Amino acid sequence: MRMLILSIFLITTQIGHVQAKAIDSDMAERYYQDCISKDRPQNLSEEGQDKLCACTASKMIESMDTNDIAALSSQDQTEARAAINHMIINVYAPCMEYPTRDYYFYTCASNPKTSIITKDPTKLCNCMSDKISKYMAKNGKDVFEDILTRTPNIIDPMSALESDPEFQNYTKQQATSCLF
Repeated sequence: MRMLILSIFLITTQIGHVQAKAIDSDMAERYYQDCISKDRPQNLSEEGQDKLCACTASKMIESMDTNDIAALSSQDQTEARAAINHMIINVYAPCMEYPTRDYYFYTCASNPKTSIITKDPTKLCNCMSDKISKYMAKNGKDVFEDILTRTPNIIDPMSALESDPEFQNYTKQQATSCLF
């Protein structure tokens, strides 16, 4: 996931602080192509990466301009942090349903304890990861706004979810609900 965020930073070399221009489809396409060419983590499917890259490219067009992208690499740490948070909330959060589904399915399916607690690990893992994915599709922005109040310097959205105790409690509740 960290590498996908860095894809946005790559296009900052072509942008300076000038009059803000909307992100156009050519710029979004360059981001998308760079994004899908990145090595993906083992817990992100090729389809999940493609959907995440396409979604974030689309959200860049909707919610960012060239000054936002330039601010990501600003020497002014306050400006850079505000731009990163804007990107996490408005570009990544609405698209996190894809990597969360893959991540939580893989985590569940690869955990040896899953086979002990259920006779059908695939069914349990699908149920849990689907619930988490749907929750993120509907509530992703709120989840990340909440995480940023507790951990204001996150960079990688997936790592933030993995390390957030409140979100991890939510995932455990979903797994439990799928057992019954």
